[in-house]
Amino acid sequence: MDVLSVASGVRGESRVQKRNLLSLVIVHIANDSYFGFLPPLLPLIVARMDLPLSLAGLLASMFSFSGAVGQPLFGYFSDRFRKGGLIALGPIGGALMTLLVYMPNYASMLLLLFIAGAGSACFHPVASVIASEISGKRKGFGVSVYVAGGRIGVGLGAALSTFLVTTWGLESIPLGGLLGVAVGMPFFFIAPKIKNPLADSQMDLWETIRALSKIIHPLSIMWLVNLCRTTVTIVVSTYMPLYIVASGGSIGAGGRALTLFLFAAAIGGVYGGYLSDRIGRRVVMIGGLLLGTPLLGVTFLMPEPYRTVFLMISGAVLYSPMGVSVTYAQEVAPENKALVSGFMMGVVWFFGSMIAIGVGALGDVFGIIPVLPAATVVVGGIGAVISFALPALDRA
Repeated sequence: MDVLSVASGVRGESRVQKRNLLSLVIVHIANDSYFGFLPPLLPLIVARMDLPLSLAGLLASMFSFSGAVGQPLFGYFSDRFRKGGLIALGPIGGALMTLLVYMPNYASMLLLLFIAGAGSACFHPVASVIASEISGKRKGFGVSVYVAGGRIGVGLGAALSTFLVTTWGLESIPLGGLLGVAVGMPFFFIAPKIKNPLADSQMDLWETIRALSKIIHPLSIMWLVNLCRTTVTIVVSTYMPLYIVASGGSIGAGGRALTLFLFAAAIGGVYGGYLSDRIGRRVVMIGGLLLGTPLLGVTFLMPEPYRTVFLMISGAVLYSPMGVSVTYAQEVAPENKALVSGFMMGVVWFFGSMIAIGVGALGDVFGIIPVLPAATVVVGGIGAVISFALPALDRA
């Protein structure tokens, strides 16, 4: 049986197609590994090209911007053409960024990273729809497992790039591109067309806009709730090590706390998907913020080692709706699954990152110790309040 082949032919199957889901997780790991690949290289690139830190940061931002904001555009076209093979462009596009060492100047670096990020923008909306279609009646669980693969990939990518540069130097980085090419190429041939039984006709742009306008209110509520939750997790991931150091901890303690937070988050994301198939998407979305926000607030009041314990618990709870939010939106807009997936993942992540920059600016002025707890609790609290307006669906 071809990998993922039954996604287009046996949609009525109630069980998760485990082999196919595993294949999708692997390609997601390869795709997102390149988001972790770049940061360890930046100090060497800065030294090599004598770049200011602001321009070094722009390199990472360009890769992330292209990979996030382009998702709705590629989602729209994948809903029209339903080519599952588009997921191959993700890891292959990401692999292009390993050619950074051959770029002659800064402008060519920016262009290369923009193109590489576009591959990821193409990958995510398509892959999220396939994850849903191969998960039978357990769509929440299946999509959440797929999403967790991305978290694993970021960590593995950072480890791989660090190993390459410390072992053989910056010139060895293109070797890291072999992973994306090797994983991505087969999916041009074995990935199926995306099938949507509710879309009997191909909608043009204006028909799509009219269809979405009828459900703009529930989609907006979902988007805002997911934005608040994602912002909290980005802010914690970015600034928690700095908070721990500022409050008297070591750099190692900050790194360990973040690692444990992300590990617990991955587990929480999978379990949240499992729960959503049983108690409903809305309940998990509400519970993630309603329970996770106060748990995170308590974290900042605790001494070690209890602070790390509460950080892990809050991470698991806050990440529990991560994949659920995508499945939820797909069920509200079944004719435009890839498009709404792009908004719920890429666009949310981009705006959350912009808010996180603002939190950092406040930390520069008032100090990270008061700002981080206040920002996370306020944003999480706003999301918890908005979440009660989430729509109730007939299906889980």
